[in-house]
Amino acid sequence: MSLASKLLKGAALLSATTMLVACSGGGGGGTSTYGAYYSPTASVSQFVNALNNIEGYNADQSYVELYTDETIRSTYAGEDDWFVIYDDKYNEYKAVSLQYIRSIVYYDYYSNSTALAREFRSIERDDIAYGDINGDYWGDDYEVVDYDYWTNTFIGRNSGFQYEDEVATTDVSLMTAEVEQKEFIKKAAKLSFAFNVGLETSLSLVTLGQKAELMIKKTGGELTVDDQAALTSDLQRLTGVSLSEVMAAANDDAAKEDLVGKIADKIGTSASNLENKILPELFGLELN
Repeated sequence: MSLASKLLKGAALLSATTMLVACSGGGGGGTSTYGAYYSPTASVSQFVNALNNIEGYNADQSYVELYTDETIRSTYAGEDDWFVIYDDKYNEYKAVSLQYIRSIVYYDYYSNSTALAREFRSIERDDIAYGDINGDYWGDDYEVVDYDYWTNTFIGRNSGFQYEDEVATTDVSLMTAEVEQKEFIKKAAKLSFAFNVGLETSLSLVTLGQKAELMIKKTGGELTVDDQAALTSDLQRLTGVSLSEVMAAANDDAAKEDLVGKIADKIGTSASNLENKILPELFGLELN
């Protein structure tokens, strides 16, 4: 299969891979080498379940009180996606940034939620030892919250933020649009974090994936000539290279190296990251 065909096939597969990135548990795995890992796609439920696993069984385990789409703080511009849990270990409520737990680095043989939970507890112990008993000092990553019965909200001890339920709306069409928009941005953010590319590039990738998905559904699994032409045009705008350049690089190692460098510069990453991570893991292809 030529390099051009591989890239085009990658576009068709993008919708499935973006869904995999969005839904895979705890950052995946696939390797058993001991070293530093993190869980860029860990979910709230996976994190809380892992906390319970490392603490052992008891009758009143930790549980999720509010998910990220249920807290007002998650909707503020510039803020992370926040969730609130009841933490049985310390018998208190905590607000935690989803982006924070996904960025925690731990050492193990593979990426997994259990190791993530253990590292989170280790960070907590260190914070408490330094006197920060209510979480990180400003409440930027996680913090203890108190339930205010007068306002029916959780209030952060360090940040002062309220973590009340998101204001409800009765407009069903508006609710659907807001959910779809938020899920779209979340997918892009996950891609950006997992593959070390800019958010703008990630938004383009998700858009391309959705376009390919609609085309495949419409045709029952096969892309028409017009569909292929449209996707090729989109790929050219995204990568900054023409189809003729891709064709020329298919059997020329020097041209292929220049092409990879040009695409990497366009999407805002390194040639090594593009060739060794983005193309094989996101598009499922090797340039050899």
